[in-house]
Amino acid sequence: MFGTGSVLFPRVSRVSAARAEWIIILFLISAVAAFIWNGSGLLHLIAQDKVSGLDPSVQVAAAALVLNVALILFGWRRYADLQHEAELRADGEQRAARQAATDSITGLANRKGFADGVEQLCATRIDSDHCLVIISLQMQRFKRINDRFGYDMGDALLREIAAAMLADVPENAVVARLSGDEFAIAACVRTAELAGAEALAETLLRDVSRTYDIHGTYVQVGAIAGIASAGPGVSCRASDLLRRADIALDHARSARAARPTWFDSGMERALIERSELEQAIRVAIDHGQFVPFFEPQVDLATGCLTGFEVLARWRHPNRGLLAPEIFIPVAEEMGLIGPLSEGLIAEALEQARDWDADLSLSINISPSQLSDLWLAQRLVRLLTERNFPAERLIVEVTESSLFADLDLAKNLVVSLKNQGVRLALDDFGTGFSSLSHLRLLPLDMIKIDRSFTATLHVDRESVAIVKAVTTLAQALDIPVTAEGLEDAATFETVLGLGARTGQGWFIGKPMDAEAVADLLARRRVAAAPNEPAARRIG
Repeated sequence: MFGTGSVLFPRVSRVSAARAEWIIILFLISAVAAFIWNGSGLLHLIAQDKVSGLDPSVQVAAAALVLNVALILFGWRRYADLQHEAELRADGEQRAARQAATDSITGLANRKGFADGVEQLCATRIDSDHCLVIISLQMQRFKRINDRFGYDMGDALLREIAAAMLADVPENAVVARLSGDEFAIAACVRTAELAGAEALAETLLRDVSRTYDIHGTYVQVGAIAGIASAGPGVSCRASDLLRRADIALDHARSARAARPTWFDSGMERALIERSELEQAIRVAIDHGQFVPFFEPQVDLATGCLTGFEVLARWRHPNRGLLAPEIFIPVAEEMGLIGPLSEGLIAEALEQARDWDADLSLSINISPSQLSDLWLAQRLVRLLTERNFPAERLIVEVTESSLFADLDLAKNLVVSLKNQGVRLALDDFGTGFSSLSHLRLLPLDMIKIDRSFTATLHVDRESVAIVKAVTTLAQALDIPVTAEGLEDAATFETVLGLGARTGQGWFIGKPMDAEAVADLLARRRVAAAPNEPAARRIG
């Protein structure tokens, strides 16, 4: 609606001005014609020697001639005014067009100006020997400048960066600020010298990332860049090429690349696959395709089964059973880990409700879920709805997420403890734990990350870390569970270092609920009648 109005009203104004101009011209022509007619009539009367007698016809002709002169002068003045108005209008339209295509802070082109500039660049510079290159560049940590020093400092920094860019790029390049901290550069380069575009991007990264002295304050930001090119005969649409450069920039951001990243078709395919995966995750949550698998946990000294850890699996209708590393990170980025996890936990509680009463069930809580102030209440609601004993549930939380907000961690622990739920500290040793933190939180279990147990036989530091953890836990009277027990040697080592329970493929692979039921049934039969309470995995 606004776009339509901004186009139509100037057109109406120009049409009205043209019509008025033609009216004035016709008026002038008529006045001049009347002047010639009256002038010739007056001359005829003078020739007849009637002027001396002051004949009335002579007076009328003279008056008409004077009036014609006045009309001609008036028409000419009006025509000159119309021309001046037209010049002012044209100048105003040009000024408005420049403003509409220019970033108000840096003076660079904005998104519209960039598209117009690329179109002109393609029309005038691209030929069989040249290609178009677009560099997408984004600053890092720019928000911190605004937060710490204010927006005036941020605007001044943007102007300094814009000046540095203009000094780096070739004369025919189009430089634009697309949004707060995003820039784009379009340039025409020789096809045989395409590597020069990467050199230009590296120069831009270096200059943007240097330290700037702004009003006596030294400020610095980082930057990442993506590059895309279109050769001769390929579409030069700015939006398409800029999108590819942005995809390359996103890839550079994910890889934390310090150098510019070139776009390739594989990135676009990965983006499409990611989009399809995101849509499939939404559908899978709605249709209950995420199912719990259960990894056995045993007492290392006796070999008795003590419980299971719930692991997520995706029964994909086309791709079969998918591991959590494929979909959990994506679900977290999409903000869907909450409903995914809640559905998974509800199904696991339903399946494990009728298992032996002394078997625990461990569930993992994602770091992003800890921001939910109602997390404890949601878990308690699930326990109540599934009629699952709270004392059989163990909630596992990673140490980095738990200690990142200690006050929130205390509230969570207290709420769960009041309901009888136990708490385990997962991936211990990989974050920033300390003895003071462990004393502040009444933990029921510490889990040693598999990254340490997997290297016990090749890394003396891993042995030292595991021993230190178990010694610390014993001093605090907190049992330790070792993850990633993949062979007999690792099993014996962690047992000797003081771990109380363990899990891993040497003990038992993750299995679905039916396999767990079969395992428990077979163990009951094997244990009767001599060991009615014993359940051994192997």
